[in-house]
Amino acid sequence: MRKFSNCSLRFMDAYRRGLNGRQAAWASRGYRGHRVLPNDILEELEQQEIA
Repeated sequence: MRKFSNCSLRFMDAYRRGLNGRQAAWASRGYRGHRVLPNDILEELEQQEIA
């Protein structure tokens, strides 16, 4: 249950930052931070060319 909750919180944080579904899925798989994604996530998405 906790794993699902943390995953959901990361998705919500990604949507709050303006990412679409594909970008949010990529970011939540790549980062296991404390319920949020890092601040430089948009720069990394541009480098990986995930649109």
